[in-house]
Amino acid sequence: MALAAAAHGRVAIRHVRGAADATYLVEAFGDELLMQLQLNVYRLVVVYRVPALDALDATSLAVHLDRWRIGAEHAGWKFGWRDAPIVGPSGAGDPARRWVETYCYAFAAQDFLENEPQQLYWRTDIVQMTRYYMLEAARCGVRLSPRKAGFPV
Repeated sequence: MALAAAAHGRVAIRHVRGAADATYLVEAFGDELLMQLQLNVYRLVVVYRVPALDALDATSLAVHLDRWRIGAEHAGWKFGWRDAPIVGPSGAGDPARRWVETYCYAFAAQDFLENEPQQLYWRTDIVQMTRYYMLEAARCGVRLSPRKAGFPV
């Protein structure tokens, strides 16, 4: 994809001031990806949520994105994959609809909150990791958009 086309990406952010996490809807490369980022002092957690469509589950998504995972592990990320119910306002899950989550975590330096080079490294790495997640999913035919699937955002 050309740089000019990638520049047309958009990001919507949902964050409550003072909260340790934020939710992002990344729109790029003809698809959308729901991502949650959490900072717990110096542990970073990124969760990508993909609608479970067309028999997609945690095991099959892990296989599709194995090449992506190997690359991200080189930067220091650790991974897990899980099937997660969509929980409504009542707290009950909808058995017919669920997410497939990729959760990624990494540890920054203990002085992360004051260490600007560390912040730049991880900020840039999260952007690159998200970009390649979307590109690899597209290459494998995995649809990411929660809105197109009618899932809550």
